[in-house]
Amino acid sequence: MTFSKIMDHSFKKMIQLRDYQETVYQDTIKAINNGSRGILIQLPCRSGKSYVMAKFVETCKGNSLILAHRNELLNQHNELIEGLGLLNKCRLASVFTEVNHLGEHKNPLVILIDECHLSEANSYKKIAEYYGCIIIGFSATPTRLNGDRLSLYDTLICGVSVKYLINQGAIADFDYYAPDIALDLSEIDMLGGDYNGKQLNDLMFNSAIYGDVIESYKRLGDSRQAIAYCAGVKHSKKVCKEFINAGISAVHIDGSMNKTERKKIMDLYRSGYYTVLCNANIISEGITLPNASVGLLLRPTQSLALYIQQAMRVLTPDGNGKKAVIIDCVGNYQRHGLPDEDREWTLEGIKRKHKTNNEDGSFTIRNCPECFRIFKTASKCPYCGHEFAVKGRELQCMEEVRLRKINEQEKIAMAEHKKKQRMEVGMAKTKEDLIRIAKERNYNPKWIFVTAKRKGIKL
Repeated sequence: MTFSKIMDHSFKKMIQLRDYQETVYQDTIKAINNGSRGILIQLPCRSGKSYVMAKFVETCKGNSLILAHRNELLNQHNELIEGLGLLNKCRLASVFTEVNHLGEHKNPLVILIDECHLSEANSYKKIAEYYGCIIIGFSATPTRLNGDRLSLYDTLICGVSVKYLINQGAIADFDYYAPDIALDLSEIDMLGGDYNGKQLNDLMFNSAIYGDVIESYKRLGDSRQAIAYCAGVKHSKKVCKEFINAGISAVHIDGSMNKTERKKIMDLYRSGYYTVLCNANIISEGITLPNASVGLLLRPTQSLALYIQQAMRVLTPDGNGKKAVIIDCVGNYQRHGLPDEDREWTLEGIKRKHKTNNEDGSFTIRNCPECFRIFKTASKCPYCGHEFAVKGRELQCMEEVRLRKINEQEKIAMAEHKKKQRMEVGMAKTKEDLIRIAKERNYNPKWIFVTAKRKGIKL
């Protein structure tokens, strides 16, 4: 199937994409013309993926289907599609609803999947198999925790970098802080590649770090609207209570609440009624909150996708030159690097993991103990001027690198020495030459006879 069979460019179009959005749109057209039936578009968080999605709805010759896994995402897509006058060309559905009602609607020409790094779930696969049409997925983080391939797609189209979007003003710049809050995860089991959710929820709930978290927010967040990402519902409710006890307006939200209740909370937060929005895995993907400018990371995770989705949620620009603040209370930057780090994506996930050490063994990222700022390795904090003394694990890594280099040099020298010795034996032509070599190297006299016989030297 080619682009001309499913898309129509013969009419005047309403949607004008940004240059980088238009590039991935055109690259997708080329992929379809080349026979691709599953295209995954990677664009960073806050880059306007929904407008690219709407562009495909606009140009589709027939109906398209937008799938998402959260009502909040569907509501935002519906608002955009309706505002563009395209509801007559598009159907929006929760993946959980759609999989149970196959055959009840007209088959779409194109399926558009939001947050498609989740599309290895059987529900998505069942829908894709039933309709058998072209699939276009969108994700800022096309990677799965267990490393499995994203099998619905045969083509990956990567957009621009986070740094490019920050420089263009398309997303807000940020300051990244990591307060020194003691948190011991050594007793937490791993489950499916990430920390055991129940154990993590219990640990964070019972942790004695609440005072430090609130103090860090007061010091670094400066009373701006914040989103607190918690380890579970119990933890989120406790964080909310602690903020309220500290005189800071806060509210909790989670997926068990009904749609009406969740919408009311979100509307009140957007209006500025609440200062801190505490949540458990509900504000991680696709939610647009321009007024939120502080991200509180309170959930340790081994998931790169979850980390980036949460850390970048507060980077939506507000038109007034907003500079966001990310307060990482659980050291996620140590596991994944900074949110704007360049990453190389593949359909199998991320190709290159975060590099924690430079070639000399020093940390790639340092945490200033004075101002809590995170920055690339330097002997002095570029923000407050604090000078670093290399110690602890970093010193050990640097020593290991030094010893490794010494060993490598010794190996090279040894190999070169052995080569010279072999050459010297190879050049020996008389019995006297072999006697001299044996004496210099303290060889057993038998070596002389064995080597002479091999070389054809008469004794």
